[in-house]
Amino acid sequence: MKPKAASQEVDAEDITRKFGLEAGLWKIFSSKDDDEEGGKGKKTNQAKELLKRYGGAYLVTSISLSLVSFGLCYALVQAGVDVPIVLDKIGIHVNETGEKVGTFALAYAAHKALSPVRFPPTVALTPIVAAWFGKKPDSQ
Repeated sequence: MKPKAASQEVDAEDITRKFGLEAGLWKIFSSKDDDEEGGKGKKTNQAKELLKRYGGAYLVTSISLSLVSFGLCYALVQAGVDVPIVLDKIGIHVNETGEKVGTFALAYAAHKALSPVRFPPTVALTPIVAAWFGKKPDSQ
């Protein structure tokens, strides 16, 4: 049953490159492995390999994009953009207290609201950053 395990690892690798590290890890731990010899230890080893290959790159990519996002949000709030109105337009409602908070809090709220926008570039850039680190998918 080793060909199936190799196939599963390739599937998790492909899923990680397409949908992100979380999806690859989900694929590993949610798959039904018929091989009783490997069991959970085998899945743990596959997850460790994915984390070794992509974990650092994912963190660097995610944190970098977050810093840029927060910086832009802070600059926009500082420039006078009415964040409560913008947040209201995308479905996040603030009350009177929310309108009286400082620049940092408004920028942070806008930054958090943009989380779904940051996720696709993070997924797309993680394999590229991993390659810069020398962690190519085919190398072990």
